[in-house]
Amino acid sequence: MSKMSKLILTRRFNHTTSYSKDLAQIEAFFNKKRFKNVKRPYKSIDVLKHRGSINYLQENATPVSSLISRKLFNLLETHFKERKPLHTLGVLDPVQMSQLARCENIKVAYVSGWACSANANDNVSPDFGDYPYDTVPNQVGRIFNAQLMHDKKLHLQNFNSGRNNNSDKIDYLKPIIADADMGHGGITTVMKLAKLFAEKGASAIHLEDQLVGSKKCGHLGGTVVVPTSTHLQRIIATRFQWDLMGAENLVIARTDSCNSNLISSDIDARDHKFIKGIAVENNDIRPVSEVLLEEELKQEKYGHSTSSDSLNSIEQEWYKENKLLTFDEYMIQTLTDSEYTNLIKERSELLKKLGRRYLSISEMKQLANKISPRKNLTFNWYYPRTKEGHFMFNGCLEAAIERSLLFSYYSDLIWLETKTPNLLQAKNFAMTIHEKNPNIKFVYNLSPSFNWEAQGFNQETLKSFIWDLAKHGFVLQLVSLAGLHANGLGTWKLAKEFQYDGMKAYVNNIQNVERQTNSDMLTHQKWSGIDYIESISNVIQNGQSSMTSSTSGSGFTEKHF
Repeated sequence: MSKMSKLILTRRFNHTTSYSKDLAQIEAFFNKKRFKNVKRPYKSIDVLKHRGSINYLQENATPVSSLISRKLFNLLETHFKERKPLHTLGVLDPVQMSQLARCENIKVAYVSGWACSANANDNVSPDFGDYPYDTVPNQVGRIFNAQLMHDKKLHLQNFNSGRNNNSDKIDYLKPIIADADMGHGGITTVMKLAKLFAEKGASAIHLEDQLVGSKKCGHLGGTVVVPTSTHLQRIIATRFQWDLMGAENLVIARTDSCNSNLISSDIDARDHKFIKGIAVENNDIRPVSEVLLEEELKQEKYGHSTSSDSLNSIEQEWYKENKLLTFDEYMIQTLTDSEYTNLIKERSELLKKLGRRYLSISEMKQLANKISPRKNLTFNWYYPRTKEGHFMFNGCLEAAIERSLLFSYYSDLIWLETKTPNLLQAKNFAMTIHEKNPNIKFVYNLSPSFNWEAQGFNQETLKSFIWDLAKHGFVLQLVSLAGLHANGLGTWKLAKEFQYDGMKAYVNNIQNVERQTNSDMLTHQKWSGIDYIESISNVIQNGQSSMTSSTSGSGFTEKHF
């Protein structure tokens, strides 16, 4: 226990034995091997003060998902050490989960927010993160409860046959990784969401650095990232919530900054290097938002409605006439070659002196004035802002690296969202971050949004891609919408043939294939757990249940198989 913690206890709690013991338990929790590479900006006493009177660590009151998250952590550790992939498919529902469970080399499951928005939501829609924040947790809950049911069914089956549980390699309790989008709100909402996910059964969640209210699928244009500090607070809030619960669930920090061209605020100096502006050389230039507003008001004055095409045309013309630049690009344009060389040297020395990786816009301007005091700096990043007030952002790999490096010390894994499946990009990303933080593990989205065959892959490189990625530390890899596409394709193929061929189509496409591939869905009554329920009924009703005979005798249709 630290001296400061003891001092606070003495002053506030009279250093009672109870509080001292509780604090020691929390600090022991913090010092677990599980958290060896995780940084917390708060103290153990902050958890003690805010968790309430229940000692979750002592009373074993942590959520079940925390137990399974230990399995996930150990899997990640082993696969990272061996540089092997922990790859999986996104599942839509309990049925798909149960089929995934029968695959020995697929050891985890994934639940996508995109899939839930389009398939498990009262108001089906594209992924704008505008569905109720309990949508994905509730879907996770359905899947997790099904996992528990199938696990009980298997346990009973093994017990009755005299086999040890380990004799059957089916693992129905595969850890679930779930999509928490951008957290759906401020810090308190993020904490509530994290609590809900843990209670519903998610062993890990990922949070992306997009703006609440402007969230889009990472493969669409126009995504808006938040300041680095805002997303860092989301990650810390999630960890703090789970610390309050005594939970070991994993936090995945995702960044969309590699592809985004907008940022919601310029408040964080760590983002300044990537914010774009223009050179305001004369007073005739006005902010683009003012130009657009003036056009709208002018049309209203004459009783016309302003078309979006007209406004888009004016906006595009403004950006064509006013070239967007980062401050560094502006310096290249403004300074002589020798002056720019001196600027780079001075900047490097200043960063080394300050012991950080960034300079604010004011520091960059001061440095420029020092190098070339007679130059009038006309750089302005407020003029190009959108109507919503968003700043132009230079989304690039360097931006993703800078953010991810910071996030890596507070999270368990880092997710790099990309536009294309690019092994060289992934390698450069991982190599740069591992130079500073060699322990962090990476996540890769093997997205169905990519046209894989159009990316230069052949059959051999398609097969080896995930193993090639894993060599660089991209351990967790997932086909996020695999379940959605498999569901749609399978149903489409069946329906298309069934409309003309009737039961021939069903038998040939479903029943025969189930039999040939040893699918447990062939005997769906058994799959659903009817034997397990009958066994419980026998215990409660001392063998007198009418259910006892439901799976015996000629009346049980699955005897046909």
